Amino acid sequence: MTQPPRIDPPRLNEPYLLTPGPLTTSYSTKEAMLRDWGSWDGDFRAMTAEMRKRLLGLLGAGSEDFDCVPIQGSGSYCVEAMLGSFVPRDGKVLVLANGAYGMRAAKTMEYLGRAFHLLDKGDYLPPRGAEVSAILEADPAITHVLAIHCETSSGILNPVEEISAATYAAGRELLIEQHVGLWCAGAAALGYPL
Repeated sequence: MTQPPRIDPPRLNEPYLLTPGPLTTSYSTKEAMLRDWGSWDGDFRAMTAEMRKRLLGLLGAGSEDFDCVPIQGSGSYCVEAMLGSFVPRDGKVLVLANGAYGMRAAKTMEYLGRAFHLLDKGDYLPPRGAEVSAILEADPAITHVLAIHCETSSGILNPVEEISAATYAAGRELLIEQHVGLWCAGAAALGYPL
């Protein structure tokens, strides 16, 4: 087994942030952020289009059926924007929760005034595809399923492939909060143990 790349200590003497995810940024990332970008500048739009294309390319065959919408802000802000934008007022969401993030998504559904069904797995079990299938079969009003890929409060990396298969087999739409999940997937691909 090859060794994962060495993580350099912070150059600016800031503390390590031990929350899983992209909170601790490398010096090279901080340097890249020194450039000001205008959201309507041609080079920024081209870079964003390329990033979206490359992220969708990770899906392989069938990627043309999906889209990637980068949203700037905290995870909670992005989940609120996703739910408020992609779930119609007459829609209903199956919220899969196994920690604070999923529970916060359920609260978001309450104040958005959207219907939802909460599958609360506590903070130590992942939602399984069979559970998702059974709930979707029992409640035809559910239009969307919300999965948190990596629930940071419990440390669970949820089985999105299994959840996706169950959701699409039932003919429903899947929404995935992917802030930390992308980091986890990237870290695993680089050989870091998760």
